[in-house]
Amino acid sequence: MASEDTDAERAVLLATKVHVPAIGGELVRRCALLEALAAGRGRKLTLLSAPAGWGKTTLLAQWALGSGEDQRFAWLTLDDSDNDPVWFWMYVIAALQQINAGAGNRAVELLRLGADPVQAALPTLLNDLDANTHPMALILDDYHVVVNRAVHEQVAFFISRMPTSFRIVVATRSDPMLPLARLRASGELVEMRSEDLCFGVTEAGVLLNDVLGLALTEEDVALLHQRTEGWAAGLYLAALSLTGRADSSAFIRTFAGDNRHVVDYLMCEVLDGQPPQLRDFLLRSSVLGRLSGALCDAVLHTSGSAAVLETMEHENLFVVPLDMSRRWYRYHQLFGELLRAELKRSRPDEVAVLHRRAAAWFEAEGLVDEALRHLVAAGDIARSADLIAADWVNEVNSGGLSTVSGWLDLLPDESVAGDARLSTARAWVALNVGRFDDARGWIEAVEAQSERGEQGGLDAQLVALHAVYAFKTGDLPAALAAARCAQSLDFGDARQARSAAYNLHGAALYFSGSTGEAQTTFERAVQLADKTGDRRRRIYALGYLALIAAESGQLADAEHHIRWATGVGTDPARGEHFIDAMVSLAAATVLDVRGDRRGAADAAQLAVSLARKGGSILEVAKAMLVNARILTDLGDQQTATASRSEARALLRTSADPATAERLLIAQKRPATAAVNARDESGPVEELTAKELEVLRLLATRLSRREIGARLYVSLNTVKTHQRALYRKLGVECRNEAVTRARELGLL
Repeated sequence: MASEDTDAERAVLLATKVHVPAIGGELVRRCALLEALAAGRGRKLTLLSAPAGWGKTTLLAQWALGSGEDQRFAWLTLDDSDNDPVWFWMYVIAALQQINAGAGNRAVELLRLGADPVQAALPTLLNDLDANTHPMALILDDYHVVVNRAVHEQVAFFISRMPTSFRIVVATRSDPMLPLARLRASGELVEMRSEDLCFGVTEAGVLLNDVLGLALTEEDVALLHQRTEGWAAGLYLAALSLTGRADSSAFIRTFAGDNRHVVDYLMCEVLDGQPPQLRDFLLRSSVLGRLSGALCDAVLHTSGSAAVLETMEHENLFVVPLDMSRRWYRYHQLFGELLRAELKRSRPDEVAVLHRRAAAWFEAEGLVDEALRHLVAAGDIARSADLIAADWVNEVNSGGLSTVSGWLDLLPDESVAGDARLSTARAWVALNVGRFDDARGWIEAVEAQSERGEQGGLDAQLVALHAVYAFKTGDLPAALAAARCAQSLDFGDARQARSAAYNLHGAALYFSGSTGEAQTTFERAVQLADKTGDRRRRIYALGYLALIAAESGQLADAEHHIRWATGVGTDPARGEHFIDAMVSLAAATVLDVRGDRRGAADAAQLAVSLARKGGSILEVAKAMLVNARILTDLGDQQTATASRSEARALLRTSADPATAERLLIAQKRPATAAVNARDESGPVEELTAKELEVLRLLATRLSRREIGARLYVSLNTVKTHQRALYRKLGVECRNEAVTRARELGLL
């Protein structure tokens, strides 16, 4: 069990990303740039785009720390892990909560449930921000590390809908994939580039002489400024190499060449000028993205690292404090890159050892992502595979599909394909995002390894994979058989697997037409999900229970289940994952029954969108067909026909043609008679599911005995349902019942 100190370390490590970097008290104050930043209030986006070392972070830290109370600043320093959209927005919200404690609480809940940011989480966050009228700025530093197009698209969406009191400031080494041209044309963009950020001669003199104490002549300052072209990092590196030199002018006159050569030279000068012990510390600690005393002690097998880091800060050795207590630091990115290059050149055998030690420390702290990246950097693919295999299930169950996919991407393709555990992870990710062909390939890879007996314990996973694959591709007989088997299997520590098996069985039963048995199965799934705290599978089961109730005419029960799943009655827009599709479809059915056709259409369209994100062929087609029926009632025949045609095309790919045909037939008419259909005689009493089935068969030429055989009930039972139908419809014979039902839209 981790100690309280360990928990605190972990919290600080994560918190450092959302703190404004601490800066020294004596710096060159960039007055013109600070004024330009302040003048950008009212513009949506401020962009600082320049190569490394141009002072972007320092300038923004000066601005954020020196602007007073007239504007609040949220800060987020980005890293490679923020390419996962879920974690990106989790950290954005954490940064915003530094200045607005209540902002984003609901959005965090939605993200943890796997909600799509654009559809659910971001609108909720934007509403929270709109309630605050105080000017606020969100600073995203090192935005160039974000390469995931989905994150860029989500940030663009956020920018387009921000409240007027809010602005985003982006610091990056390259132009981001954001709508810069549109923002520029509309006057909503402030830009600062290399030519704006470079030091002028006067500023260079202040830095070199007043701040760094070099006492250079005006001619030397001007020449060094010319050689570096005002590059802040170049000036700073040059100043470090000039410290203690008697021949400053001679050194400056020979200071020339392109940036790479200049940096290589200065790297040697800076390192060679340090005491051997400090030089050793700099090189070996450079493998770390973040540094603390405890971490450096563990990786370097030393003690007193915290004091060394403090000394390095005081001596301006390119360490950036990440928190006000000076417990965590990072190297200036360019400086860190140069240190790593020198370490690899001079001590290649140590690199892997240092990364392994870092991985062990992060793993002990429960920080899997950092541990994994160090293992991969160490070339320890076997241990990397073990770490992913041990943690991917928890990450997927928490909604981290992108995270797991990113982990697997770190490994060579042949390593993933040759490891049944990792192939299993790939298969589950593919199934959950609707890439069924990819999933089939990975399942076959797992099967091949299982048959060779290369890795044990695969039987339960294979049954589960086959069951999910069969259901998602529409093969109900195979899904039913595999799901029944999966319910009794031992999945070890995967406690949520049993509720998942019941959910799968229930869904297969539902589409097979056994709604009563499906209802019982889903009720058991809810119980199991509640027992293990599995909110996602609980929502999935409740969505089906709501849909079954709605289609059976039990509107109160349907609304109860929807409310239980979402907390907001028949509003379907609280989740944004394929598990929420049936909740939205149930809401659409209830709203349609209640006469709110426009609300029903919105809910049905949302159900289609959700189902596409990883639902089965049958679930997607079902949502499309319900959507088509509601659109038809609204008079939008063109869109309805397109939706129906797309559903038919999709169902043609189903592995079970009989089920596909049954689904098409069932959706030609309203799924429920729970309509408060009104005419001059008033509302019709709701029909039960069995009464509906009898009513539909009464419209055929089947005799009552044949109807009973079709429904697997006795002749007397058919007569009982028929009498109830006549009473509820207010008719006295079969022909009148059929005519009346058609008038009410029940047929």
